[in-house]
Formats: sequence, structure tokens, C-alpha cells
Amino acid sequence: MKASLFAGRAGTLILAGVATFAITVSEYGDMSHPTLVTAQLLVLILVHTVRYLRFWTSREILFYVGLFAYSLLSVSWTEDMHVAVNTLPSLTNFLLVLVLFSSLAAYHELGTLLFGMAIGFAAAAILYTLTSGFPFSYPEDFSYNTIAAMYLFGFFVIIVLGSYRRWTVVPLTVGPVLLLLITATTSIKTNLGVALGIAGATVLYFKPTAKGLIRGLMIVAALAAVVGYAVRSDPTLMEKVQNGLERVTLGFAVLTNREGDSGRTGLGNRRGWEKEGLKGWAANPVFGSGMEAFRADFSTTSHSTPIDLLYNYGLIGFGLFYGMFASIAWRLLTARNAQFRGVRARIAACLIAYVFISLSGTIYYEPFVAMFIATSSAVLMRLERSGHVPGAPLLPIAAGSGYPVSNSP
Repeated sequence: MKASLFAGRAGTLILAGVATFAITVSEYGDMSHPTLVTAQLLVLILVHTVRYLRFWTSREILFYVGLFAYSLLSVSWTEDMHVAVNTLPSLTNFLLVLVLFSSLAAYHELGTLLFGMAIGFAAAAILYTLTSGFPFSYPEDFSYNTIAAMYLFGFFVIIVLGSYRRWTVVPLTVGPVLLLLITATTSIKTNLGVALGIAGATVLYFKPTAKGLIRGLMIVAALAAVVGYAVRSDPTLMEKVQNGLERVTLGFAVLTNREGDSGRTGLGNRRGWEKEGLKGWAANPVFGSGMEAFRADFSTTSHSTPIDLLYNYGLIGFGLFYGMFASIAWRLLTARNAQFRGVRARIAACLIAYVFISLSGTIYYEPFVAMFIATSSAVLMRLERSGHVPGAPLLPIAAGSGYPVSNSP
């Protein structure tokens, strides 16, 4: 029995790590072959199927299935079929990621799954630093929003894992580092989203959030002293750290208006797209103008998820996508398990961050968002329905029921 349990958890660890690593690398790597990502996701889904022979269907998945089906239907009245078809692989991959991670979080041992995701993310993030040099150097064609999204997802995994496992040192040492890396990317929306998320979670879940912030500041101060001593004794390391600090310093100036710098989009352009998007939505408020109609009309996205959804899919598409966020918020609102307020506080912080980020970014085909939605919804369901005691094994959810499987006759 122990050997079987060990083998099962090892399989979960490997599958979660490989899945997270593959998706993360595909995001900051070459995205010109989305069909390759689709093939990788199908293989990973097959591996899960061989073990459990079932998938978990949540409200969040049903919302996105509705959006995906409606987007396919909207192709029939879109004006530029070529632009629309090019978006289908991204929507497909979002759905596959949602299905995969929902099932992983619903049926696999939760602590092992989160640990595997953390390892997979860490491996991908370290590989990115080794290949790009960031944050010690600024890469050419730096996709600051994508990399910020990568670090934000890693932050989510680390803090939820730490709260679930009742760990202190790991999340409070790795978490602040990830926040500094997000700051160093100089992504305005991600930095503001994280700040609002932490502030919102502090209001909603004051005790667990405040406790984590205080501990984090104490550990950061201790680490800063150790790093400072090491840097002073190594001139080469000092130079690299100074370069990194320059990126962080620039990140703290993310509120400055940047027009057309290295592909960065200024505030004036965004306001113009917002006006055009709302005007186009008013012409067809319920059904929208069809898949990627905004991109076809203006040769770019609106850089805003609400505007894109309203213009392309009308109120139907808007409601289906944001229904996923509303569903997670409802799970948080109706949660009753007092032992896991810390986990809920972390999920709430990231939920607020993603909702804010969506206002100035198109995230409805962003794989990191899919992993967040899938993991959060399944984790919240399992914690609430199992009567779980921290440290004890968490039972998987029965297929199609939303309730855990019982070991009793």
C-alpha cells in the first residue's frame, strides 16, 4: 500500500511538473507553432486519463465551453475569416489547459500536485533567466507583460502551496523574490493588479494576509542582510545585482506614461481603442461583430478583455468569460471551512489581480489564467466539500458530483 501510494504521488508530481513546465516555456518561447502546444496538452490529458479514466466538469469549464462554442458560431458572421481562424488554436489551448488542470486538481493528491506545479514553474523560470539574463540584463524584444504574467502565476502557486501545507519559509522567501521580479518587468497592469490584489485580500481576509505580510517583511530583511554581505565580498556578483536593482527601480516607476517605447502602448492609444470598441459594441450589443472583429477592423486588439469581448461577442461572450471569475468569487463568498481562510485569501488576492489586469490586457486565451481558474475552482471545491483536516489526505472529487469520493462502504 505504501509503495502504491508513493508511486501515485510520484506520478502526480511528475505530471504536474511537466505540464506546468511545458506551458510556461511555450509562453515565453516560440509561440509560432500553437499546434505543437495543442499536441503536448493532448498527450498530458491522455496520461491523466490512463490513470483516472474521467474528467471533472466545473461551472468554470462550462462557462468557457460556452464561450468557445459561441466563438465558433460567430465565425459565420465575422468579416475577416482568416484573422478569426488564426485565433482558434489559442482558444483551443486555453480550453485544454482548463480541462487538464481542473482534472489534475480534482483527482490527484492536492499537496503533491501544487508542489509539482511549483517545481515545474521554478524550472521554467530558471531556464528563462539562464537563456535571457533577466533580471540581470534586459533581453532584446522583451515581452514584459508575458514575463510578468509568468511570475504572477508562479507567485500564485507558491503562496497557495505554502498556505495549504502550512509552510512558512518557502513562500515567504520565494514570494517576495517573485514580486520583485514582477516589479522589474515594468508591466504597469501586472504591478497595479498585484498591489490591488494584496490590498483587497487584506480587507477581506485581514488576519491571514496581514500575518503573511509581516512575516514576509521580516524574512526579506534577513535575506537582504545576507545578500548584502555576499555582494560586498564579490565584485562580479555586485555588478549583476546592481543591474537587477536598476530593473526593479525602473519597475517602481511603472505609473509613468510610455508612448510607443519598444512596442509599449500609451494611454492615448488605449483610450482611442476603448471609444471605438464601445461604439462598435453599441451597433450589435448582444451578439457582437464576430470572432476577432476588432483586430480585423483596427489591425490590433483593443488591449482590453472587456472591450474585445463586447466588440467581438457582445454581452453573450462577455458574460460567459467573466462568469468564470464570478463563479470563483461565489465559491470564496460561500466558503465555510475556517481552517483554510489562508488559502482563500491567496486565491482572492490573485483573483482581484487578474480581474484588474483584464481591463488593460486580452487574457481570455492566456494559459496562465486558465491554470489559475482551473486550480482555484477545484481547490476551493475540494476543501469545502471534504471536511478536510490539514495534514490528512484530501479525497478526490467523485466524477460529475462535485463531492469527494468516500472510502466508507
